Amino acid sequence: MKLWLCAMYVVAVAAGAAVAMRRWNAAVTIPRTAAVIIPALHAWTNSATTLLSDSDDVVVSSDPFRIARTPARVAYNPATDGGTAIGTVAPVAPPFRPTFTLKAIVGGPPWQAIVDGIPGQPNGTIVHAGSTFDRIAVRAVTRDSVVVQGPDTAWTLGFHRRP
Repeated sequence: MKLWLCAMYVVAVAAGAAVAMRRWNAAVTIPRTAAVIIPALHAWTNSATTLLSDSDDVVVSSDPFRIARTPARVAYNPATDGGTAIGTVAPVAPPFRPTFTLKAIVGGPPWQAIVDGIPGQPNGTIVHAGSTFDRIAVRAVTRDSVVVQGPDTAWTLGFHRRP
């Protein structure tokens, strides 16, 4: 039985080789086209250094940063830049830190939560993963916590156990 199978394999390979050779010899060859000639690039007569040195005098003489083309009447002082008087400190906006309170988690997957303290929303706002309120986004709600993302802080809200 194995001899018969080997003989069939050899005959199949020989027949495949004969067909491949016949197709190879009968294939039509495509004549080559003329080679594409790429012309050489001409070297620049003016280099970047000479172009920059020529325009340097024009830029300095025109002083493009002042319309009047005269020096400023008041010298620049980085301590008072922005309009504050000397010796005073500009007011700094307080950081955005709302106080959240997790009241309840409702349902099953997908979970929803009742949260107090969301700016611009009434107490008892129902949130779910993906909810956004102005600059606050709810990233995740699980069976025992809520992850809230602010512009620069993330809060994980959970339940507090009573003593």
